Amino acid sequence: MRFTLWEKGRREHIVGVTAYEVKKAFCIPALWGFFALSVLFNVLLMLGQGYERDFFDQVRTAAGETGFRVEEEDNVFVGYHTENLAAFYADIVKESPVAVRWVERKYALLQPRVEHLAESGAALDFYVGDATYESHQFLFGSLVRAILAEGSICAMLVVLYLMGYEQMNRTVGQVCASRTGRRLWWNKLAAAVLSAVALYVLLAVITLLVYFGMWDYSGVWQDSVSSRFNYLTDMLYTRPFLTWHDFTVGEYLGAVLLLGAALVVVFGLMAAVCAMLVGNVYGAALALSIVLFGGTGLGSLFSQCRAWGLYFITTMQPASVWLSVNVWFTESGISTFLPWQETASVAVNLMICGILVMMSLRYFMRREV
Repeated sequence: MRFTLWEKGRREHIVGVTAYEVKKAFCIPALWGFFALSVLFNVLLMLGQGYERDFFDQVRTAAGETGFRVEEEDNVFVGYHTENLAAFYADIVKESPVAVRWVERKYALLQPRVEHLAESGAALDFYVGDATYESHQFLFGSLVRAILAEGSICAMLVVLYLMGYEQMNRTVGQVCASRTGRRLWWNKLAAAVLSAVALYVLLAVITLLVYFGMWDYSGVWQDSVSSRFNYLTDMLYTRPFLTWHDFTVGEYLGAVLLLGAALVVVFGLMAAVCAMLVGNVYGAALALSIVLFGGTGLGSLFSQCRAWGLYFITTMQPASVWLSVNVWFTESGISTFLPWQETASVAVNLMICGILVMMSLRYFMRREV
């Protein structure tokens, strides 16, 4: 009984400390300033799409007045073969026999999906007709990409602030004088992750409420994102919007936002690793910037040098996954070498960053401060 009460008290203490750290995070003026600027930027981004929004409304109005006629010959997936895509990309990566095999395997696995989409009639859905491509790319290629970037920056700011709070206030020596005080960093990490996810969700909700208030998607949510009006262009090669799973517009948006939340956590954990290893807030921010921008630069360098094996590794880094958000869950062209690569990349990065954070915190528990 005494042990049970002790455990209960310890849990309440952990929850209380974590809640206090969350409150501390939400009291950062600079964080809310950045959040407000992010919302403003997103609204301005939408207001700058006046012509596209008018075209969107015209297409929907015209379809409602005249009706939407479906012809079987409009099913773009009937008779479509992925061998052409495989040959196109195999020629690009021909310097690496391993990369050629990866490309050929990916598109061989995609062919059954094409046949399934042909049978399901997904291509015959209206989506938003002739306005589909522009509206889809703006929503996922511009707006959601901005939300992910802003949410990730919020996550990194919160992590760096909480992890470096004692050092900035010169109380780290007092707090770290005991093992109990050092365990506070576990609470800081939990509070930072919770705060980051909450900020990302809040930012996404506010932005998308404004967006769907301006773009009327009523009657569109159940249409397939693989409608014949939707397509992808990679390296000037245009192809249908081929996904690894059947997605309606609503399901696709939900899946992207859910995976985006996990990606935001990855960026937060990366910041935590840098904060724990460097031990200085500004040094950690610099190290984090070098890792993020340096990795993206390496990807471009490896592709120019035709080092496709190394390029493949860089496509799995968090920054590269973020950049390809407009093609998540599709074959993605040269951005991926594996089916569902963006999902696998986020899972692998979560595992690696989680292990590194645990190792860093264990090291911090023992080292001299």
